[in-house]
Amino acid sequence: MKLALNTYVYEVAKWPIEKTLKSAHRMGFKFTEYAACGSGDPTVMSAKRRREIIRMHRDFELCSSQMLLAEVEHMACPSARIRQQVLDYMKRCSEFQLELGGRQVLICWGCGVHRAEMLPEVAWLNSIESIRKLAQWGLKQGLLVDLEIEPHIYFILNSTDKAARMVEDIGLPNVFPNLDIGHFTINREGPQRIEKIKDKIIHVHLSETQGYDHTNSIIGTGTVDFAAYIHKALELGIEENCKRVGEPCIAGIEMGEPHYPVDNPDRWIKESLKYLAKELPELTL
Repeated sequence: MKLALNTYVYEVAKWPIEKTLKSAHRMGFKFTEYAACGSGDPTVMSAKRRREIIRMHRDFELCSSQMLLAEVEHMACPSARIRQQVLDYMKRCSEFQLELGGRQVLICWGCGVHRAEMLPEVAWLNSIESIRKLAQWGLKQGLLVDLEIEPHIYFILNSTDKAARMVEDIGLPNVFPNLDIGHFTINREGPQRIEKIKDKIIHVHLSETQGYDHTNSIIGTGTVDFAAYIHKALELGIEENCKRVGEPCIAGIEMGEPHYPVDNPDRWIKESLKYLAKELPELTL
């Protein structure tokens, strides 16, 4: 299993994506998890800047192992017009991910949020419809769609049971639940809960928490037992799952939350790498 640098912590620190990619290269990363927001949002870039980001990935020999579709909060809302806008954003980001040479995209925000004026059952169906449209569109292009299980009640996808049901309801072979270890920890879903989705996990996020608050702080400064989850995922065959779909087995270092300041994202990554080298030496760059 290889480590990836998730660019979101750099977006929180307001670094331009070009500077972020230089840091990833300088620290020896071969894989990134590319956050499609802020300076990295390909839907607001000029064609020239998109080409430059693609060139930097090529020159630095970086692979975008997963693109985070971050602007999807309203993907299940009552408005068909807004849902279509979110779908258009997801498709445009996915096209950029394919241009970067990557295949996986992650639907963030727990695949949408609940609204007080909307029945949960309707939100679920709207989310399913949006994801199915994206996955069906990307099927022939080799796109793989990952679903983020979030840790709070207002997210549509907020448990392993729901993730398993959502994959089944969508009914397409290129849809997979993402394993975010910090989220599992907050949800009080121990490593044994991975067994529910063991055949479908192809990507891992290493995120930190104090047990209740979703801090996304420096790896090793909170309460998460990363080793227990990683070892369980390996035992259940995550590497074999990845081989089956032709993808590298990646654990991304995901940090940063907008309401917590990030003084220097390079320092956050380096301290996380130091911790992981001690606790999980089998994870390498």
